[in-house]
Amino acid sequence: MKGLLLTMTEPPLAMEEEFNAWYDTEHLPERLSIPGFISARRWVDPKAPAGTGKYLATYELENRDVLKTAAYLAHVGEHFTPWSKRCLSRCVMFRRWACAQIFPGDAAPSHDAAALFIACGDVPSEHETEFNRWYDTEHLALLSAVPGVLRARRFLAAEGKPRYIALYDLVEPEVSSSAPWAAALNTPWAKRMDELTRDCEWIVKTYAAYEPAHTKAEMGKA
Repeated sequence: MKGLLLTMTEPPLAMEEEFNAWYDTEHLPERLSIPGFISARRWVDPKAPAGTGKYLATYELENRDVLKTAAYLAHVGEHFTPWSKRCLSRCVMFRRWACAQIFPGDAAPSHDAAALFIACGDVPSEHETEFNRWYDTEHLALLSAVPGVLRARRFLAAEGKPRYIALYDLVEPEVSSSAPWAAALNTPWAKRMDELTRDCEWIVKTYAAYEPAHTKAEMGKA
């Protein structure tokens, strides 16, 4: 079963340039050097209210147990680099999820995605079976058929809350505010699920693909 490491971060505004330099030049290359890390991408929500998680990172893993290996553990906690300790300790927001992909199979993300929609939430235990049946038989199928949706996947977190995460690869951020998207959410079963999960925490956001500053500068010279 494929794994996913998901982090939602936000540095202080005054430290944002350094934070991105650390992420792009040290942190991502370090993580991708660890056996079992398949790929990684960063995402950004420029309009995110302060403290709500401006940046998202998705790390595709061979399986979730990669995060228990000696190779991974040698890079975390007391083994963080000085720059990692500095940047992470100053984040105004940091959340982390270690997940296993539960649907559909071992489907990979779309490398053509220019945006990512995340729905992260939970459901009361007494409604969990119905929630998963709705997600797998109706909800993901309807949203996957919306024009501009490239891939839809579900994950269950062993570490981090809320536990259920759905990621939708999009051709552009506007897909998640389109009329077909809204229509896919407007079913009797979807409305029932909204009622059943009303008191649970949900994180629902659209991120654009992050582009490193050095890449922008290089493109400007072309």
